[in-house]
Amino acid sequence: MLNWVDSFYEKSLRWALRHKIIVLSGSFVIFFASMYLIKFIGTDFMPETDESRLNISVELQVGTRVEETMKTARKIEGILVDLVPEVKLFTTSTGSDDEGGMASLFSTTGSNRINMIVRLVGIEERTRSMWDIADVMRREIGKLPEIINYNVSSNSMGMGGSNVDVEIFGYDFDVTNALAEQIKQKLIAIPGAVNVTVSRAKDKPELQFVLDRDKVALHGMSTAQVSSYIRNRVNGLVPSQYKEDGKEYDIRIRLAEQFRNSITELEEFTLVTPSGSRIKLKELGEVKEYWSPPNIQHKRKERVVTVSVTPDKVPLGVMAGLIETEILSLDIPRDVIINVGGAYEDQQEAFRDLFMLAILSIILVFIVMASQFESFSMPLIIMFSIPFAFSGVAVALFITNTTLSLVAALGAVLLIGIVVKNGIVLVDYTNLMRDRGHKLYEAIALAGKSRLRPVLMTAATTILGMLPMALSKGEGSEIWSPMGITVIGGLIFSTIVTMIIVPVMYGILTRSGDRNKKKTVTKKFHFMD
Repeated sequence: MLNWVDSFYEKSLRWALRHKIIVLSGSFVIFFASMYLIKFIGTDFMPETDESRLNISVELQVGTRVEETMKTARKIEGILVDLVPEVKLFTTSTGSDDEGGMASLFSTTGSNRINMIVRLVGIEERTRSMWDIADVMRREIGKLPEIINYNVSSNSMGMGGSNVDVEIFGYDFDVTNALAEQIKQKLIAIPGAVNVTVSRAKDKPELQFVLDRDKVALHGMSTAQVSSYIRNRVNGLVPSQYKEDGKEYDIRIRLAEQFRNSITELEEFTLVTPSGSRIKLKELGEVKEYWSPPNIQHKRKERVVTVSVTPDKVPLGVMAGLIETEILSLDIPRDVIINVGGAYEDQQEAFRDLFMLAILSIILVFIVMASQFESFSMPLIIMFSIPFAFSGVAVALFITNTTLSLVAALGAVLLIGIVVKNGIVLVDYTNLMRDRGHKLYEAIALAGKSRLRPVLMTAATTILGMLPMALSKGEGSEIWSPMGITVIGGLIFSTIVTMIIVPVMYGILTRSGDRNKKKTVTKKFHFMD
């Protein structure tokens, strides 16, 4: 069987040498056709991984009481129990910091916010992916009328997340807030855009007690004493702790809800002066309603508000393109600058770095081969196989419907060093045949026949070694399988093309008698020594 393959290739590499223009033209057609496939291949920064975890954050109307927030949390937990049997464990943090658990230390909190961490059973124990379950939760949570904003995302510890951020730079709060809301509404309408959120919190209602310092001084009190009285009655005082089963619980004493839930009740607070007399809080000042300013974020010393979008079953690059199209249709105020960033910006920077790395790798490979062959034409012949490795990458990504991520691009860069070895073996043996006195075309044909098996063996071992990585389906496999796919596709394509295009390029860039002249010069120098 192998002898038949050897003969077939020999009869092929001879036909190809007699029809070099046809072979070369066909090769270029194949290359440019494969490069056209890139148009249909999406781009991502890092593939998002199914780690069997979800984060759910929910925002109710600003000013919602903790008790009402907890009722909504119970509804969401009910949805999880009823519709997501894959749930293994979940924790919920609701209300303000003093009401929340450990989760409140690592997430945005407030009386109107709910934060949940959901742990699913392993990927091998369920039929639905993490993203399918997230879609179900988004659909059901969106039906609750009291919820004004929500986010259901993966918890991939920074290895996966793919967000596109629209950064709005501007000093005026009103202008940037209005523009952020306008952009948010446009992005919500984009197919595949989920978790559309604005980074700047809305103004928060507060009650301020404005003291009359003269009256405070008249009763022999200080502002610190008055604020302490108010805090102990509203937030509560912790005089001791209750111990049970080795655990300690705070004992909090404060007024009942009905005595602290209105301005009138607050003004009726009774305070004891240092002299022992009793006065009402309203005698020391007045309670006013106040809207606290939003959180202010800065980037490059400029005020910025960010509208963030998570692509759902849409490549990151495609989503960024759709967002840029929507932004172009907006009337941007003169003092406002908009930038599309987030993971998309990181992706662009990473791809630029990898492109420079690929150029540097090609230069270094060329220098090494030029020094070893003592020729500039031989490295050029061998390096004609590199572009076709990228053709194989494009074809493999297209067939498997895999996006071009940072990991896949890294695999393409690795191919530069892998694919040239076949060309080196072929060219080196061709030179050996010529040194032994065979004519140019005869030497090329003999090298193709003789080196076919070693080339196929080295390619097969690398491909088989990458196969488990490409076919892996376990947790975290989404990160590394694109590298296996790119290496396998590039190596298969380049190996086939190497056995045809490298001999043809050898026949085009070299001439009969070159090796004889070199051998003559070498002998002359040996004689002089």
